[in-house]
Amino acid sequence: MKKVGIILSCLVLLILIVGCVNYKSSDANEDTSLVNEIARIEEELSLGAEPEAEVEEVEKLEEELNEVEEEVVLPDLKEAETNTVDENVKVIEVDENEMVKLNVKVNDPDQDAVQYSFTSPLNKVGQWKTNYGDAGEYLVTLTATDGVLTTEKQLKIVVNRVNVAPVINGVTDLRVKEGETVKFKPLVNDPNKDEITITVSEPLKEGTFTTDHTSAGEYQVKVVASDGELQTEKTFTLVVDDVNELPVVTNLEDLEVKEGTLVKLEPKVTDLDGDEVTLTISEPVGDDGVWETRFTDHGEYFVTVTANDGKGTVTKKVKVVVEDVNMPPEIVEVSLAVN
Repeated sequence: MKKVGIILSCLVLLILIVGCVNYKSSDANEDTSLVNEIARIEEELSLGAEPEAEVEEVEKLEEELNEVEEEVVLPDLKEAETNTVDENVKVIEVDENEMVKLNVKVNDPDQDAVQYSFTSPLNKVGQWKTNYGDAGEYLVTLTATDGVLTTEKQLKIVVNRVNVAPVINGVTDLRVKEGETVKFKPLVNDPNKDEITITVSEPLKEGTFTTDHTSAGEYQVKVVASDGELQTEKTFTLVVDDVNELPVVTNLEDLEVKEGTLVKLEPKVTDLDGDEVTLTISEPVGDDGVWETRFTDHGEYFVTVTANDGKGTVTKKVKVVVEDVNMPPEIVEVSLAVN
């Protein structure tokens, strides 16, 4: 019984080792020789060989089998399966904004009608209009079925990035009047969804331009939008129409003088636009602003001061009161009367 037990133990151990060794074709010959040796020992036992020698030989075989078992290295099945899947994935490469349109050829040995479909981002018939910003890799599954059995195939859609320049909208010529505030903000977008840097030239660099009496003129404003690689430029015209600022006349007051007194008007004129101003003063003073009254000039006078900058006129009136001064009679001449 001891002999039979040893033999059975060897056989079981041998079966286990042979199952593992199948992963390595290089060990096939060694396994076969071990099996043949076991068979020979069993045959000798059946013919009445010495038990002790048989036991020693079986033990020796067990040691050899243990050594073979230690040498067996199982392959990384997961890694092998992954490599197999990758090799079977068909890669389809397009650029952004291109149309993906796949043709499918399906063969059914039974001549059954076959229907197929794709997973997203393709539609069911294998089409997809890519856009800017869709760059990347997309794993798609193609499924074909005859209604009973189904076959699947993986596809990899590779969309290459195509950079395009930013787009500038909302840029048109502007016209305002002096004194108005101009606010400007361009509408800019990037098809690739890139971060955009926007610059605007003066006088709208800060987006707001508050005009004044000196702002009249024409300005060329440049708008630049950059994504770091490509940029777009647009230029528009800003016209600021002149709004005339009328001259300002000061240093005029009503006057009261006595007959025989000198009347002197000295108006001061300023013009914010820097225009040349023409000043006129009505009689009895006159444009020189000087009037020497006589003893017969008593009364009230309204003198008009007019300032004209060529675009507009400003008038101011000054009241001049000349008071009467009674003078004694003056003997001019005495002579002999002629009869």
